[in-house]
Amino acid sequence: MFELLLLVTFAGLLTASRRPLGFGNPFQIYFFVWFSLLLGYYLSRDSFISMSVEFVLLILTAKLLALLIMILCCRGLQGRGPEIRRHGVIARKTRFIDLAQLVAIIALPLVYARATEIAGGESVFTVLGYIQLRAAMTEDGEGYGILAYLWVLSFVTTSVSIFLYRQSNLGFGRLWLSVAVSLCYCYLSTGRTYILFFLCLALVPLMNVGAIRMRGLLITLIIFIALSVFVAGMTAKGISADDGIVENVESFLESMKGYTIAPLLAFSRLVEWNPDLSWGENTFRLLISIQYALGISTLAPVALMKGYAFVPDPTNVYTVYEVYFRDFSYLGVLIPPVFLIVHYWLYRRARARGGVWIFYYSASVYPLVMQFFQDQYFSLLSTWIQVWFWYWLLTTPHRFSWKKGGLGHA
Repeated sequence: MFELLLLVTFAGLLTASRRPLGFGNPFQIYFFVWFSLLLGYYLSRDSFISMSVEFVLLILTAKLLALLIMILCCRGLQGRGPEIRRHGVIARKTRFIDLAQLVAIIALPLVYARATEIAGGESVFTVLGYIQLRAAMTEDGEGYGILAYLWVLSFVTTSVSIFLYRQSNLGFGRLWLSVAVSLCYCYLSTGRTYILFFLCLALVPLMNVGAIRMRGLLITLIIFIALSVFVAGMTAKGISADDGIVENVESFLESMKGYTIAPLLAFSRLVEWNPDLSWGENTFRLLISIQYALGISTLAPVALMKGYAFVPDPTNVYTVYEVYFRDFSYLGVLIPPVFLIVHYWLYRRARARGGVWIFYYSASVYPLVMQFFQDQYFSLLSTWIQVWFWYWLLTTPHRFSWKKGGLGHA
């Protein structure tokens, strides 16, 4: 049965990689991520717990639904090649971008001071201090408070700056200042998911206009792995200065298996436990949190941190399916594939209209890639509102065509 699941997912990847759909379309990303994960489990299944036939059938149903959605969405592309129009983005007002960058820079010392405070006074540029910072945020619930909103602002500003530099509308020094500031925010987050989020916002827009192809993606992957290794070394997760290169490589690969493959197996355990239905308490947590904070409702929001499942190593992330399964049981597993409709709609508008839609689609790639890990759709609803607002403020929604030698109105 698992081989059939692999075959269906691979068939979806091949279909999504056809020329009419275009490079970097959401179906291609979706099936690539899931096929890689399922193949990884299949090749290393002796290291993990086994999946029941019933669970494999449940996941197979979700993949078949995704395949059906792709076929229905792409019926009108028969015989047509990918759109070749390339689009640019012009800043609504350059001073908005300069002001946003200035805010991100000025606030960085405040964020650093707060990080040092969270780390108990230890320097966050030492392994001990960085580990304490990470532990305080993940285990003790510490955070940056209102300063946390600066992460999205910095990432969005850099995203637009990269695009403007590509169009010769921004200087090289100004670009790298923006990139450096965003990388500082990534570092102070202590999480590899923030690195991935930043890379999606920064580089997917270039992929969407054809400026980055396979070679660029490989370079991006190398950058992500390098940054992940650095974070792993600072948090002593998979990398240790006391071990040799071979031991560190083996340890890092084992750690990556735990991050990539373990969540799906943890979800299989959750399905076996069959918890009581929450009927929207997880999906609509943000709305419940707002009502609870305003005193409108006495229903407290559910905790974001979940208990551990042993697969056999402990993990407390359960893929994108977890939130919707807890709320709506088996029917909830069919909800994430439906999100592909929204992804594809954003993708088509980005290719047809350009402008701010390029960035909206690029932002949507992050929760799509993270489906193997945990839900980043409704769980990050407040983040997506911020992303939408900042992109709307900093870029024009009008269409501009990418022409050789300059940018012109379409």
